[in-house]
Amino acid sequence: MKRRLFALALALLLAVSLPVSALARDWYIDDGDITIRATENGQTVKQGDNDAEADDAPVIKQKNSETATDKTIKIETTGGATADVTIENVNISSGGDAIDVGSSSADITLEGENKIFSESGSALHVSSGDVTIDGDGSLEAGIQDDIEDSYNHNAKIGSHENENMSGTIHITGDATVTTDDNTAQVCDGDGAGIGSGEDGDMSGTIIIDGKAHVEASSNDRGAGIGSGDDGSVSGKIIIGGSAHVSAIGAENSAGIGTGDDGNFTGSITIDGNANVTAKAGGNHDGDDGSGIGTGDDGAFAGTVTIG
Repeated sequence: MKRRLFALALALLLAVSLPVSALARDWYIDDGDITIRATENGQTVKQGDNDAEADDAPVIKQKNSETATDKTIKIETTGGATADVTIENVNISSGGDAIDVGSSSADITLEGENKIFSESGSALHVSSGDVTIDGDGSLEAGIQDDIEDSYNHNAKIGSHENENMSGTIHITGDATVTTDDNTAQVCDGDGAGIGSGEDGDMSGTIIIDGKAHVEASSNDRGAGIGSGDDGSVSGKIIIGGSAHVSAIGAENSAGIGTGDDGNFTGSITIDGNANVTAKAGGNHDGDDGSGIGTGDDGAFAGTVTIG
């Protein structure tokens, strides 16, 4: 009997001492900048000057999404960890990156209607990191600037100017993603809609599949999906599943491929039940870009597979 009582007491003690998983809660971007950190030991969320709190699945919302906030989201991961975050009906207009993933890894779930814009950075910054965009919501990502003759040469979703996009951008599920401008004036900018900024190579992987709807466009001399002006593509662009994709390059730039003066040595694969429209040159007449391939003055030595 004593042994049974001892075993029962030990079992209860072990049960009480087991760690409890952090439950998801709502975070409101209006209350301050948010930093999400994920390691092998778990994930924390820190907002403003407050202490970090454990939260494995935070949901970031906005109290009044009709008015844009300048507060931002930064994601930092170490080792093989991947941050998990849901954004729901947020409206961010930032001087720098609206959402900065950089070299980290993140699974971003979309709920509701989300808008992220940047004046001098990327709406969603990805360099050597891995990002998956999923969910059944929408994301509008682009440039926000009311200053005439302004320039933003970063990719709307992807890397900065003079920075390679060597990571992975994966858009899947029922997500709807558009790269657009939210400006009073027409801003110049040579970054890709999705891919690399001006003078940055796209050596990573861009995947669009599932039932995702994507409309990607650039501003001045960048590809809709691929590289910015003077940037080459040596990576992979894969469109499959039942995705619907519209990619429009800017002046002298490919819809899917390279911007102006960019060489292509990578691969483009379109298969499954994907529906793809690719157009060069935007609304500019007489441009010399390809719908799929290179922009003006670019050499093509890669592969295009349509299955």
